[in-house]
Amino acid sequence: MPESMSTQNPGQSRRRSVIEQVVDEALRLPDASLVIHRHRTLVEFKTELLTETLSCWQHGRMKSWQIGPFEGHHCHLDIDAVARVCFSAEASPCQGGRPNYTVWFETADDAGNPHRPHGYFSVTLNAPYRPDGSRRDEIVAAVQALYRRWAEAAEVSADAAFLAALSADSPDSLRHVPD
Repeated sequence: MPESMSTQNPGQSRRRSVIEQVVDEALRLPDASLVIHRHRTLVEFKTELLTETLSCWQHGRMKSWQIGPFEGHHCHLDIDAVARVCFSAEASPCQGGRPNYTVWFETADDAGNPHRPHGYFSVTLNAPYRPDGSRRDEIVAAVQALYRRWAEAAEVSADAAFLAALSADSPDSLRHVPD
């Protein structure tokens, strides 16, 4: 049986530490899915059904990053290949053309994703809107808080749409200004 190893290895660069932590925290977002998109294939894991988030196993020279429990549905991803994290709020047909909030884990080279070439995998909110079209603020706030926690890290960025949504939700923009 392989030995469990900490996701914070001695000698590991800060970049790896930040990315590992963001992956782990993103997998804990409420009402979200881990999505892996390749040509003609889309794999989706509902994160609330993953009883384990991120673990790393090493046996000799073989290293394996696993998401999900060994006994249940899980996948293996090369977390060491992730070079950056991008928070996004792209318009999505799944959300009726409204923004869907996604945390992209990107590689430096082509990852094989036909929609976003560097997009290795993502964690996306499943239902940031109610059936009546109103936003589920508690769900969206969780991904915004995750971005705020890591915004200063060099490996983390956000696209213009995500920053606009974040700005629109700032306390200053929510105040009513009398006419």
